[in-house]
Amino acid sequence: MSLELLLQAAVSGFLMGGIYALIALALALVFGVMGVLNFAHGDLLMIGMYGVVLVSAATGLSPFLAGIVMVPAMMAIGWVVFVLLIRPIVGSAPLVQAQLTIGLSFVIQSAALLWFGADLFNVPSELAASPIRLGAIVISLPLLIGFVVALVASGLLAWFLSATVWGYRVRATAEDPVMAQLCGVPVQRVQRWVFVCATGSLAIAAGCLMGFYHVTPVVGLQFSVLSLLIVVLGGLGDLRGAMVAALVLGVAEALTSAIFNSASAPAALYVLFGAALLLKPHGLLGRGAAV
Repeated sequence: MSLELLLQAAVSGFLMGGIYALIALALALVFGVMGVLNFAHGDLLMIGMYGVVLVSAATGLSPFLAGIVMVPAMMAIGWVVFVLLIRPIVGSAPLVQAQLTIGLSFVIQSAALLWFGADLFNVPSELAASPIRLGAIVISLPLLIGFVVALVASGLLAWFLSATVWGYRVRATAEDPVMAQLCGVPVQRVQRWVFVCATGSLAIAAGCLMGFYHVTPVVGLQFSVLSLLIVVLGGLGDLRGAMVAALVLGVAEALTSAIFNSASAPAALYVLFGAALLLKPHGLLGRGAAV
């Protein structure tokens, strides 16, 4: 195993981790604000990925632009899901939340299988034929662009939460919804818009992925599990911890695939996950809720 190959894997994993972070931050924000772990999170991402394929095929747009075009549609889907399914279970037992969102996951997967079949869909891009070479390191241009877009989107989220009035309201609701309500914060409206905007952000993440990835009806399960790992590893409710955890898992996944084989990568993630929870039960940065 050469040093160049390990460095190549680490760079690719770091870039992929940036996209993982955008996906997981949406889940972490929803959990932090309303205490709901959405097990259909990856399936909502899968809807966005199929939407990017359809928009790109119809308009010829790049997947990154198609993802931006899909944002309003994904927000509308998020609005319907929240009003019909999520709002009634806010504050309910975790088992009730799990049962409902897992059921939603099965419904979305079945609908995608009926509509699109089991074939793999992707978005052909000329960018894939123009890699960037930095010495012995070859960087996929679609992956690099996806990382930059995801990083910008994550940065805008951080700015919104820390520098705007509605960001203060979101943080207050996450800290103590009862006290926030007493101070005049429209808690239910905040929760609704957090879920809607989090779902809309998945369209951007879908655009970042479809520059080099593929979509099937079951790909959502993979990203649901990965997002849950990141949110728990980062510390429940800690957005910065989720960002760090996503980058760590991205690098770990890539290095494991390079050293052993791609089938070993998920096992390595679970081992890393278990070890990290034993050593840092409050998350990597020690700021989240204990698991």
